[in-house]
Amino acid sequence: QVESYDEHGQRHRSVKLEVTDTNLVLHNKNKTAIRWPLRCLRRYGFDGETFTFESGRRCPTGPGIYTYRCRRAQDLFNMLQ
Repeated sequence: QVESYDEHGQRHRSVKLEVTDTNLVLHNKNKTAIRWPLRCLRRYGFDGETFTFESGRRCPTGPGIYTYRCRRAQDLFNMLQ
């Protein structure tokens, strides 16, 4: 369970991030899951309770930087290693 924030730093919603063998998947209530292929992630990291990743232009969402707050930010990072 993670919390997403908008570009102004305001809490937007609680969502779930899942790491599979091939994708990073965002599950959002009543919406289609968003998938980022792991091979298309440019970089990712964590700082305390913040997990951030950058998607490349070949991702379905296109390029972008995404930041989520969660207590297991380091665990997410380690799963992607």
